[in-house]
Amino acid sequence: MYKIPVLLLAYNRTKNIKKILKILKELKVVKLYVSLDGPKNTRLDIRQNDRIKLFFENIKWKHKIKKNYLKKNHGCRDGVSNGINWFFKNEKMGIILEDDCLPNKSFFEFCKRNLIYFKNNKKIGCITGNNFQKNNSLSEYEYYFSKYPHCWGWATWKRSWKIYDRNIKFWKKFKLTNYWKNYFDNQNEHKYWNMIFDNCYNKKIDSWAFPWALCLWKKNLLTVTPTVNLVKNLGFGEKATHTISKSDDMFYQYYELSNNLKKPKITKADKKMDTYVFNNHFKGKNYLWPYRFFYLIKYFFEDPANFIKKLNKKIND
Repeated sequence: MYKIPVLLLAYNRTKNIKKILKILKELKVVKLYVSLDGPKNTRLDIRQNDRIKLFFENIKWKHKIKKNYLKKNHGCRDGVSNGINWFFKNEKMGIILEDDCLPNKSFFEFCKRNLIYFKNNKKIGCITGNNFQKNNSLSEYEYYFSKYPHCWGWATWKRSWKIYDRNIKFWKKFKLTNYWKNYFDNQNEHKYWNMIFDNCYNKKIDSWAFPWALCLWKKNLLTVTPTVNLVKNLGFGEKATHTISKSDDMFYQYYELSNNLKKPKITKADKKMDTYVFNNHFKGKNYLWPYRFFYLIKYFFEDPANFIKKLNKKIND
């Protein structure tokens, strides 16, 4: 039996949910929580939402599944935030999965081991199942420490979630502090994240994950990051909220984590790894002028169909 509580955040991806539940059933998860965002105000979405509710009500599970059904659609920021708030009203630690994140079994053991190991370590804010270094094995170590709290399958404690502010109300003042001005070594990184958090603060970006990262950074907390990727993102395609196609270069395979790996001796962010993630995963420079102009031209000629899809999605949003 797997006794670490698991929260599944769901919306309308029935096929993905079935894949995730298959793994959870094989692990014999004892404490399973399901938080379902409500439907948008369309007949199709309401019918789909009703079908998913019926699906959850008819699941055969050895232990009781705790359910939180939101009555209306709250979107990425509020829907996820409300679900995690509800989860940590009941639990002191746990794993959080969205319905487009498919973890392997190594992920669950990795989270369990490190949730317990770092339970009282005030330097650690969360644990991620993601590694975006784009190679299968990085080192002899089980994990490294990062400033980036990737959220395609992750885990944390109630003590960490207490610092979360979905509205980042502190941003305007915090942005002007010397601490924030010196947080990044690279000016492009600093400019990129200023742009992101300005848009989050002004509600131009509907995200819970960016505010979560900022709240951790404000407290200078680290993320435990596995030496290989342990979670595959299934959320690609036209129905995806943010990732339209594999041309987004965010499609990562996952691998089993080897046993008998060492724990790093120094508890501090690995700057080399974090720089690689910024340049190759976030590709932050591509969102800054004048790099943005050349990036869009290149994207248009390499993948015109998905360029048009993204442009239409942006206009419609």
